[in-house]
Amino acid sequence: MHLELPKAIRAVKLLTSRIITTEDIQNTIKAIDSADDLSSEKKLNYKGMVMFLAYSGQRVLTGAQITVSQFKEALRHAPPVLTVEAHQDKIRLQHYVPIHPAVIPVLQEVIEGKQEDEVAFDYNGLMRWLKENPVPLARINGKIELKDLRKAFEQISDEIGFTDANKNFIMSHGVSSINWQSYKQFLPENVYKRYMECWGKVSF
Repeated sequence: MHLELPKAIRAVKLLTSRIITTEDIQNTIKAIDSADDLSSEKKLNYKGMVMFLAYSGQRVLTGAQITVSQFKEALRHAPPVLTVEAHQDKIRLQHYVPIHPAVIPVLQEVIEGKQEDEVAFDYNGLMRWLKENPVPLARINGKIELKDLRKAFEQISDEIGFTDANKNFIMSHGVSSINWQSYKQFLPENVYKRYMECWGKVSF
């Protein structure tokens, strides 16, 4: 009788080993709110950037370039939708970003009294602060990084069923082919409507 040796079992790698949860975002906001080393203005600014990135899935460097006038323009409209210009995007795609109702009051305070052409968020300050005041992640070993907020948006979107072309367009993700851009035409009000159908009840 011939015994067959067991075949080597191939390890199956999870699609992503970095799981970012709603709790991680809430903990980051709480850490900023309770920081003794930050002025109330800095707390507001840092919290605004965290919330904007988490609710929109923008790349960190895109969020860092948005100006006060762009946010003012977005908030003047109903529904409130930001236009990210092509030069502000990694793949040079001008795209629409709905402003979640939870972000609006914070955003209004962040941009109040600032010059139109100023960038809204102090990205370098927030990066430095998170490095000096690490916020541990809830599900895995590690500390929150700003780039995790885009990952969180994608993971939460999958959970709540926001998985269509609108999500990819908002994130400027996987949409760089000319063919795709030719056939997919988006209106800001439609992008906002679809976004809110899924993201409306999400709260950080």
